[in-house]
Amino acid sequence: MHLFSQFSVFGRENVPKPPFLATMNHLAYWDVPVLGSAIPYPMPAFAAQKYQHQWWGFLFYMGIPIWVEQATPDRRALTTALKILEMGHIFGLAPEGTRSRTGGLIKGREGAAFLASHAGVPILPIGITGTHLMFRQVRPRVTVTVGKPYRLPDERARGERLSEYTDRIMCAIAALLPESYHGVYAGHPLIAEMAAIVAS
Repeated sequence: MHLFSQFSVFGRENVPKPPFLATMNHLAYWDVPVLGSAIPYPMPAFAAQKYQHQWWGFLFYMGIPIWVEQATPDRRALTTALKILEMGHIFGLAPEGTRSRTGGLIKGREGAAFLASHAGVPILPIGITGTHLMFRQVRPRVTVTVGKPYRLPDERARGERLSEYTDRIMCAIAALLPESYHGVYAGHPLIAEMAAIVAS
């Protein structure tokens, strides 16, 4: 990362002891080694099944991939992630479920809210910038900002509550990113509320 970018990590001191759920925005395949440099623990994480046998698939093995089928809700993958958290380990995922094509946040899916509320673990928000520019620009500035962990209310969320928690999770990530990365969450009132929690 230092060879091919101007790479910086901020907030490493905010990483708690396991178990916790790490949530981040997703810009590029290079997010995997970036996260490995920021989190001092082995981190299982979701990875799209379609990339498993691609030539760049080796990047995912810098972490511990849990292959997930993106097209439909993958209950097997969710159950595996839940068991990992309940065993006292950490788990990572990008709530967006896929890479952003614009650099801005896209609508989050409900998997992160489901896992955090059912496992009862803290959420560690992480904001990534610049990885989508690697090998498109000469040594672009790439940053990882680790926010302070927080918790959702103590309940097993379902239905509309999952949607509310998902917005909270996405706005916590947005609070760690420049406004140009806020995407569909630009102007969301929860960003300021979550910034007071994760970025203070």
